[in-house]
Parts: sequence; structure tokens; C-alpha cells
Amino acid sequence: MADLYLGIDLGGTFVKLGVCTANGDVQATMSIPTRPDRGPEDTVQRIGEAAEMLQRKTERVKATCAGVPGPLDLERRILMRANNLPGWDNVRFPQMLGNRLGMPTYMENDANCAAWGEFIAGAGKGVRSLVLYTLGTGVGGGIVINGEMWVGASGAAGELGHMSIDPNGPMCGCGQPGCVEQYASATAVAKRFGKGTAKDCFEAAKKGDAKALQVVNWAADGLATGLANMIHVLHPDIIVLAGGMALAGDFLLDRVREGVKRRVFGVFIEKIRIEVSKVPGDDAGWLGAALWGARKLAARDIREPTPTRS
Repeated sequence: MADLYLGIDLGGTFVKLGVCTANGDVQATMSIPTRPDRGPEDTVQRIGEAAEMLQRKTERVKATCAGVPGPLDLERRILMRANNLPGWDNVRFPQMLGNRLGMPTYMENDANCAAWGEFIAGAGKGVRSLVLYTLGTGVGGGIVINGEMWVGASGAAGELGHMSIDPNGPMCGCGQPGCVEQYASATAVAKRFGKGTAKDCFEAAKKGDAKALQVVNWAADGLATGLANMIHVLHPDIIVLAGGMALAGDFLLDRVREGVKRRVFGVFIEKIRIEVSKVPGDDAGWLGAALWGARKLAARDIREPTPTRS
């Protein structure tokens, strides 16, 4: 029986859990409400109960990793702050979770985990470098360079939604003007459309609504500008778009690709693919977390080999 790993995607509304092999073969999944107002202790307790239910369907897992909204202090293993989890400040989440689960437990930024899931088991299979953009309520990002997750000096790399593309653009919640998030998020699209959700806007645009089409083009142009800036720095093999906005598929992709081509030197763009997520449903977050947990455990075992009996 192959070794199994538990992945956790901690969201503001739901916690998604799943068990998979080190190759990404999914064994079982489930989802529970986060209920962040009850505090981290309650959430950890219910995650533990859910994990026990999953393990009744599978063999016992060897390790777990939680993908959590940052910023994180990875050295001290602290969740410093989470915008969608009010009151969750300076929480020793992996320690709490590890004590509840009784197994090696790790923590990583949720977008980084999603990027790792795409790299190992999704659209990035077989490439060396990948950059993931999550297009949802906000815009997040994760970076894999030469087969390694790139987290930067303090674990905060990949905030691609907060790359400013217009110093005179709309003010972002981070306090800076013109962030990519103010153009390419579902929130920004819905606000500019003014007649419903981002999904409503895309559906109207596909039917020829002039206002909706203008908003879609505006969002695609903003995203393309952010992608072009990133390409000139990182030049990855593939850029993956995930999240609710990415469900628009080629209707969005074609516009983004064209916008990138207008902004990037030909030699830079020739071999870069821009695709949507290939991980089914919303599994990239927990799946990437589980796969990262497998990698972290393997690295620990290499550093600290199990003693052999003579």
C-alpha cells in the first residue's frame, strides 16, 4: 500500500480536506464549515474529527500539511494574520493541529500549495517552472522555479495580486493604488459591471452585452499587464489561472493571451503557455498541501534517518 498524506485547505468559509498518495492519486475528500468566529481551537478540533473520518476510509496517513492564508512566519511556524479569518492573529496553527492529529504537521501559504498541486498533478506536469494566479474574491499567486517552491526571504513571495500596474488606478485594500487585484478579481469585475456578480458579467458578455464586454476586456487587460511584468522577471514555462474567474475558460484566456503578446518581447513569449487549472474542482489547494507535506516529510527523513537495529 502506498504511503498516504492528508492535505488541508483552510478557507474563510470552508475547510477542504483530502487524502492522496505522494503521486497525487486522490483517495478521499470532504469539506467542513470553517466557522472562524469560534476561534482556531474549535476549528482544529473539528478538522481532527474530519481527519479521523477520512482515515476510516483509508489507511493511516503519514503526515499532513495545511494550506493557510498568509502572511506566515515559517521559521517560528506561526500564522501571523489571515484577512478572511478575523481574530486569527499569531496562531501557532501547525503545532495545534499536530497535537490534535498526532502526526508530523506542516504549514504553507494556500496559494503556494495550489501552485504545487498544479505543478505535481495538474497543468504543470512535466515543466520546470510554473506561476499560478488564483482569480477569486482577490488575486493570489504561487511560484515554482526549477522544481522548487519559491517563498522568498520570509515566506511572503507570490503576492502577485498586489503588483501595482497603474499608480493612478483604483485604491486596493492593501493601501496601494492600481494593484492587479483591483482589475482581475471577481470583486473588481462585479463592482465595475454594477449589475450582479462576475459570473453574471461574463455570461452577459458572451451574449453580446456591450457594458459587460467592456468590463471583461478591461479585466483581461489588467491581468495581462500584471502577467507581462511577471514574465519579464521570471519567464516561467507555464502560467496557470485558477479560481472562479478562470472558469470563463477561453473567453478570458484568449483576451489575456493577446494582451500579453502585445506587452512582451517575442523571444520572451514564444514558449510560455497560459492555461487554466487542470486540477478538478477546488482540489488544487488541499492536494498541493498534501503533496508538499509528503515532500517535507521526505526531507526530514533524509536529514534525520530512522536508526536501524543491529
